[in-house]
Amino acid sequence: MDTYDFLADPRALTMQERFAARERMQAAQRRWLSRIRDLAEAPQPEDDFPAFLLETRPFHQLARALNGAARAKDLSTEDADQLAWFIRAFADYMRTRDGEEIFPALHRLTG
Repeated sequence: MDTYDFLADPRALTMQERFAARERMQAAQRRWLSRIRDLAEAPQPEDDFPAFLLETRPFHQLARALNGAARAKDLSTEDADQLAWFIRAFADYMRTRDGEEIFPALHRLTG
């Protein structure tokens, strides 16, 4: 999971860097997108959803929870809510940077 620690704050990446990261992480993108679609409630993430972010440090716990579930009903309520937040928060990640905020808690801890 920690292979891509450079993505400590995925929202800090430019659009060009986002596309480059997704290109480098194609296998993870395919695997995680399929996994998310198996576990998420509607609406399902679209094809350009950045599922590869689950390979980065900020989403380590969520990735671990998703790996431990065979079906959506295997997720705890907290993990299902976190997955729903992740899908909503990053739905437009590969399309725009408008209105994004850097993760404030991470920024305070590292800045």
